[in-house]
Amino acid sequence: MIVVGFMLRSDHLGVTSVIRDLSLSGRCYEPLLHFFRSSAWSLPSLRQMWLQVVRRSAPLLVIQERVVLVGDGMKEAKEGRRMPGVKKLHQESENVSKGEYIFRHLFGAIGILVGIPENGSVALVHESARRHPNHPRLEANRR
Repeated sequence: MIVVGFMLRSDHLGVTSVIRDLSLSGRCYEPLLHFFRSSAWSLPSLRQMWLQVVRRSAPLLVIQERVVLVGDGMKEAKEGRRMPGVKKLHQESENVSKGEYIFRHLFGAIGILVGIPENGSVALVHESARRHPNHPRLEANRR
């Protein structure tokens, strides 16, 4: 139920969004909070279950016997230099008014292409999105 609630919610205000959009009783608030603190599940196991559902129920786009994955990255600007996970990145803009280096979080996402290209119907199924942790090689460059 919570996964469906996250897929259907109309805003990003947390558990209250799920309760409101699924028309649940206010008494569900505390039990839903306990879901997030539970040790009965883990994010890696939830991801594996999601991938199994996608593999069973969606026509995966396969080219040369390989499933097609699509990835993308995003940089989110941060003001603080001493925040966990903030990296000093080279500015890719040609605008001279911007500094050569910026401080940002770096996010990456990956998805699986599903559908039948012959019919012109291909869609992306989200698989994972994460903030990239500090990498030792990147840390060495900061010093």
